[in-house]
Amino acid sequence: VLVVGGNVTDENPVTEYLLRDSARRRQTGLLMLSARPSRLDADARVVVRVRPGGEAASLAAVVAGLVATAGQALPRDVFADRGATSGGPEATAESNGPDRLVAALLEGRSVTVLVSADLLRSPEARATSQQLRNLLQLLRILGKDLAMQFLFDRANQLGAWDMGVLSAALPGLRPVNDDAARTALVRAWGAEIPPEPGADLDAMLALCNEGRVGALYIAGSDPLMAYPDRGFVKRALDATDLLIVQDTFLTDTVGVADVVLPAAGYGEETGTFTNNEGRIQKVCKFREPAFEARGNLAIFDFVAALRNQALQPSMQGEIFREIARLVPAYQGLTDGLGAEGAFTTADPTPPAGEFFAPPPNPNAADRLMLVTGNCLFHNGYLSERSEILNTVADDPYVEMSAWDAAQLCLSDRDQVVVRSAQGELRAQLKVNRHFPPGLVFVPENYRDLRLNSLMRRGEYPCPVEVQKAHAAFATGVGARPENRGQGIAELPGSSP
Repeated sequence: VLVVGGNVTDENPVTEYLLRDSARRRQTGLLMLSARPSRLDADARVVVRVRPGGEAASLAAVVAGLVATAGQALPRDVFADRGATSGGPEATAESNGPDRLVAALLEGRSVTVLVSADLLRSPEARATSQQLRNLLQLLRILGKDLAMQFLFDRANQLGAWDMGVLSAALPGLRPVNDDAARTALVRAWGAEIPPEPGADLDAMLALCNEGRVGALYIAGSDPLMAYPDRGFVKRALDATDLLIVQDTFLTDTVGVADVVLPAAGYGEETGTFTNNEGRIQKVCKFREPAFEARGNLAIFDFVAALRNQALQPSMQGEIFREIARLVPAYQGLTDGLGAEGAFTTADPTPPAGEFFAPPPNPNAADRLMLVTGNCLFHNGYLSERSEILNTVADDPYVEMSAWDAAQLCLSDRDQVVVRSAQGELRAQLKVNRHFPPGLVFVPENYRDLRLNSLMRRGEYPCPVEVQKAHAAFATGVGARPENRGQGIAELPGSSP
């Protein structure tokens, strides 16, 4: 099992437990490639630490190593294609890491690749997905039994993807330019579907910021809290003529809305939940929505009626039957899923295609780089509302390596200030002796930190400095990442 990116211990603890148990029973050879350490490292056969954003280059190095090692076993055309696009290995803390991954992958009869959704934060997400596809194609050519699964960091994220929320995908995760899939949906819906991808959230916000969006309708999302570059998001939302927000909670985005539509929460409406494995489970309503809130389907019907249009189908059972008819992985499922749920199925072999060229190696960072994600006891921004969870994880923290802490004369539990070119936050320091130098981690789950205020749109990870709180207030504005000086750790091997 190859785990790429993220921290499985904190973000997917059930998966971590299953992997750890399997590795200790010698049922699975565990391989890790990530920027952040996790508890699984102790049970892994190979651990490769990479710089944040360096995952694509490291995967390209693994593919190049597989070609170099197993070249005689590859068809001539594949070998030539891959040889023309392979690049050198990405520099890592362990320079022979990709080679050891290659040896381990060649040994196994089957390979499962688990991909952290954390990689989707990076501007290099597309390059990383291309190199993952290269790797899977090459392993399939080498006769390996393959499986791949995303380790999502949000509840029901796979279910949402299945429904077609991605801008370049139709329901069922089929490409929007798939003529056959698009034709089937056109026949069912009686509406034309363009073959070009739609605008993703970043593109929508950019259009808003340019004054090209009259009304923006946001349902169940809080971009003002969650999307990088809080200032940019605020300007974009303010530039719309009409901002409608449909949500269960009083989020930051609700606070700037022109119209708020209170929506039902968990347990207040019937639906389905799809876990990381693709298992679909039925969720039954067991209480009425609080106050004046309505079910989400009822709200969509209400809004459509204001425009003298009727949504069809509109009843939960009818909608599920349409999903089961139109989405391949759901075909054959019925309302009676049973207590154990049911598995979706997918095409076990990825479509063949040309190999993608490897990305350029990322430049070595000479300053601290901030990454984020979930901590062990929180997920997103909603779990912080739980009084029980707050008894075990109530305080935000800043995590960094012992080496960096020593360089900056910082100690565990110090109050520190993390400052970027965009903003700053204050929290308690957590020194992790397993962290690689140069990496700073702040959980995204604490609303009061306004973590996205530190980040710039399109930039991840984010360059920062870290200082003890009283020193930060003494040095003031001059101590910023662009002004090298006190509070910026010199990384091993970097020039002064």
